[in-house]
Amino acid sequence: MKAVLNKWTYIEEKVLIGSLIFNTLLIFLQIIMRGAFNSSLSWSEELSRYIFIWQIWLGADLAFAYGEHIKVEMIYNWLPGEKAKNMLRILVEAAWLAFNIFLVVKGADLCQSMVSRNTLSSGMRAPLVYVYAALPVASFFLRVLCQMLGCPTTKSPFRNSARHLPSSFFANSHRESGS
Repeated sequence: MKAVLNKWTYIEEKVLIGSLIFNTLLIFLQIIMRGAFNSSLSWSEELSRYIFIWQIWLGADLAFAYGEHIKVEMIYNWLPGEKAKNMLRILVEAAWLAFNIFLVVKGADLCQSMVSRNTLSSGMRAPLVYVYAALPVASFFLRVLCQMLGCPTTKSPFRNSARHLPSSFFANSHRESGS
């Protein structure tokens, strides 16, 4: 399971890095076209926006794998004993799973609606289902990761197994341990 998780995280990182580079070059090209040639590409802003949507959703998945989602630990730290803390942890995990399942189901419904109506983007005339698919796809992977790693509040033996980057990159990871 560790090997699959590491491979998925590696691929996801490369896709996100590649899309960031591509998006940066696309926006740079648009600026050059407007500034130097007094003409703009009609499709570049729209494509950039759609790539950014996918980056956000896949980035949320990657942040989960690294345990970097924002958590409010104040309430957890105020609880008196381990039993209360474990109850809160279970409640948070259940809410997290329920929310991801909700996003997968409703996101799939939204995509089906887009397909049935054959909705196209205004500038590129591309099917919008490819943009809206980011919601159920990323939520599904968050759900799968939640099962593999344990949810965000769970101390799982696989919690840090996905980290490929140098430890200096994760200088703020001490926040996770509560210190």
